[in-house]
Amino acid sequence: SEDGKSELQILEYKQQQHRLLPSLAASYCFFFTGKKVLEDLTAIEKLLVSGGNITKTEVADIHASTSALKSFTTTVAADGIEDCRKACGGHGFLQCSGLPEMLTSYLQNPTVEGDNHMLPQQVVKVLLKLVQAVEGNDDLSVYDKCDQKHLIPSLKAIMSGSSERLEARCADDLRQLPVLIKAFRHRAARLLAEAAQQIQSSVMGGKTMQQAWNNALVQMARTSRAYSLLVLLQNTAASLDAEERGSIITLNELTVLRDLAVLFGLYWMERELGDFLEDGYASQEQAGWVRSCVLDLLDIVRPNAIPLVDARDFSDFRLKSALGRWDGDVYPHIMESANRDPLNQSEPGPGYEQHLKRLTKDGVGVYTGTASRL
Repeated sequence: SEDGKSELQILEYKQQQHRLLPSLAASYCFFFTGKKVLEDLTAIEKLLVSGGNITKTEVADIHASTSALKSFTTTVAADGIEDCRKACGGHGFLQCSGLPEMLTSYLQNPTVEGDNHMLPQQVVKVLLKLVQAVEGNDDLSVYDKCDQKHLIPSLKAIMSGSSERLEARCADDLRQLPVLIKAFRHRAARLLAEAAQQIQSSVMGGKTMQQAWNNALVQMARTSRAYSLLVLLQNTAASLDAEERGSIITLNELTVLRDLAVLFGLYWMERELGDFLEDGYASQEQAGWVRSCVLDLLDIVRPNAIPLVDARDFSDFRLKSALGRWDGDVYPHIMESANRDPLNQSEPGPGYEQHLKRLTKDGVGVYTGTASRL
């Protein structure tokens, strides 16, 4: 540290914050979106049981949203666990950290229940019907209860030739959730329109529908990821507004959670900045603001980082981690774990007499060269 005596906490390093705090923000956005999806599925179930009216559009919409979210969130979670392991250095590689077991246990999720590279096709297949509806000036009121409705304003603007621009006149404007939501809405709508155009152009160019679909798979993956980010931000913002109306949490708590949502949005905007610059939606100056705002948000979130993690209330029994203990008493428990290891129960360790000793005693281990067999 600056005084040359005390030790700077690892989490105070900006690089560590940039690796870890966006994952913390993502976990809360995933939580609020999961809560919203559960409410939607419960409402659909009640309607089906009671014989109520539910349209095919609404069923397809929840299918598209959950497919996009499953593909995106499980990938982010798997990568996030690995980032946490790496951020812990060599300690993260220890079995007693709990991270190797957590990672290997979780790694199935990007594949099971729908492979993450296949699900985007399901997403785009549904969203393309919205493109057709907007193009054909169909009645769009059928989308009033759907997540897809958020794409309609940008799709209309794109198809009418209007140009949308990032609504940020200064860096502080980028810290507003509505501004970020509009940015992700435009990005998702543009990528969707480009996917539709790519398929149409390929078919008109003489390719079969199967060939055109295959050629558009990469664009579909980008579109699905963009749509899932829009849904995550939109649902998180709506959930926080509902919490505020219900006076369930205090204003201070609400501010902290909104800061997390803003960090999540800015982090992913920074990671995929090219999508926002590509069509001129964001300017070069605004791109610089995005990067500076991410660093500013790291400073804002840092004081609440540990309470935000503790608020999830994961017990030591569930974590099985010497590094993630509630009391923070890490090193004695790493040593305790090492002492319990069977390999450390004897000195020298097992196998020494049978195998290792002969390599280091009586000159057996001295290198004498080898005779080439070539």
